[in-house]
Amino acid sequence: MHRTDRAAASVVAGIAAGAFTLSYEALRSVYLGSDGNHNLSPIYPLIVEGFVTVAVWVAYRLRDFGWKATAYPWTLAALFFAYSLWSNSLPATVPGPVIRGVPSLAVPLAVHLFTHLLKKREPVRAEAVELVAEAEEESLSDEPWPAWEPPAVQAPIFAASIEKAPSVTVTTDSSSLVRVWARQNGYTVKDTGRIPDAVLKAYAKAHGGELVGA
Repeated sequence: MHRTDRAAASVVAGIAAGAFTLSYEALRSVYLGSDGNHNLSPIYPLIVEGFVTVAVWVAYRLRDFGWKATAYPWTLAALFFAYSLWSNSLPATVPGPVIRGVPSLAVPLAVHLFTHLLKKREPVRAEAVELVAEAEEESLSDEPWPAWEPPAVQAPIFAASIEKAPSVTVTTDSSSLVRVWARQNGYTVKDTGRIPDAVLKAYAKAHGGELVGA
């Protein structure tokens, strides 16, 4: 919450607390002026102001259901607010029967307000249950499971490009050919004896292969 919002919330809370304290004392004095049990006077202001608070809260909870759903709680909140304003402004004019009748009136209205809240919110819950049921029905199909097949193994990309070089074998019969090739390509070799490995490897490489043996 922003610092400005916290400051505004603190001011609102302070105003509400002060107003509730003054209204509480005024309603308590009104009840003490009646023929009711004076020992129960602290409860009377809570009934009046509490009913206003609860009715406003119900109207807020039903704000997404349109004005028809919120009209009833707002009407009850206005009714008890009007009585609280009357008791605070003109306490001497409030008749005793009215003072004693407010708690009796608050009981059925509070219960009916609660049922009004539940009744309006039931369609939303029922719709949510239906959606969950449809999802479960789709997931639990009676159709047979398809046969599982292992994924195809893809050959490495570089496998096709790697080919083993053909082997070149140098024997006694082919040594003369190697000597001739070597002299033609600038190598010095003897007419007899072992041909150097460097010459043999160069010969094999020139003929597109690798030297296997001599």
